[in-house]
Amino acid sequence: MAAPATVKPDRGSPGTRGAFWIPASLGVIASVLAWVWYGFAQYEAQTEQPKALSAGTTMAGFAEAIGGVPLVLAHLIGLILLLVLGWWSYGKRGIALAIVAVIVASGVGIIVAQFLWGGELFQLGIDNNTYIP
Repeated sequence: MAAPATVKPDRGSPGTRGAFWIPASLGVIASVLAWVWYGFAQYEAQTEQPKALSAGTTMAGFAEAIGGVPLVLAHLIGLILLLVLGWWSYGKRGIALAIVAVIVASGVGIIVAQFLWGGELFQLGIDNNTYIP
């Protein structure tokens, strides 16, 4: 006689699912901060470029190091954390939830940063010659 098939319940309890959604929601705040910081670094490089050129140097690479690296690290750390928590809480479905959560958080971060930087988040930088100090 064959053993009856058992239905495998979703992984994790409501407590472990909270352990996923709390960092996912805090990730929205972290993403907003990371994108606004990226814009600040680009703005700083743009406004300091004329001074740097007159001093015989350049601000090239400043924004990427000060703004871009933390932005990438925030996304990677958030994604890895949510992938682990998602797998632990929801199983295979948690992987998709983690990816979607990071994409949504980053999208919200971009929208807020675009608003705060007057729609010029991706226009800022040393190659932007529209800024007149």
